[in-house]
Amino acid sequence: MGHAQRFPALAVLCVGLLFLAGCANASGGSGPSSAPAATSPAPSPGKQTVDLSISIRANGQDESSKYTLRCAGATVLEPSGHPRAAEACALLARSPQIMEPAPAPENQMCTEQYGGPATATVSGTIDGKAASRNFDLTNGCGISAWNDALPLLVDQPTGNLQ
Repeated sequence: MGHAQRFPALAVLCVGLLFLAGCANASGGSGPSSAPAATSPAPSPGKQTVDLSISIRANGQDESSKYTLRCAGATVLEPSGHPRAAEACALLARSPQIMEPAPAPENQMCTEQYGGPATATVSGTIDGKAASRNFDLTNGCGISAWNDALPLLVDQPTGNLQ
């Protein structure tokens, strides 16, 4: 292949690689390469106040479990009726972004994998501001988000009422 023929082939290859690199960064997926960058440090332990209600619907319809969680940083406050309160408070102190709304479905690439009908709703306040997040197991992104929040959601239901 002559020099004149190699240059267009190399240019096409470079443009293709740039395109793929741009797609990977814009995918909004939940993999490590697309994790949100830390824009500010997490609140100091003891300063972030949490007052949440966690509702689990193992079959996707009927409430099978309900918990309350109160924290000051990683410290559990009473009355907390959460079976994994210490782990859940530590998770929220370490990763408060877990309560940020999930990316819109059109902004993420998820595996078509069904984890079951279970849903969870977490709502209340964090530092006096309203906070709400829904979780489900309808695809790989939902399963990953549920697993990331597992101490908060207690466990991953099988779909049977507990």
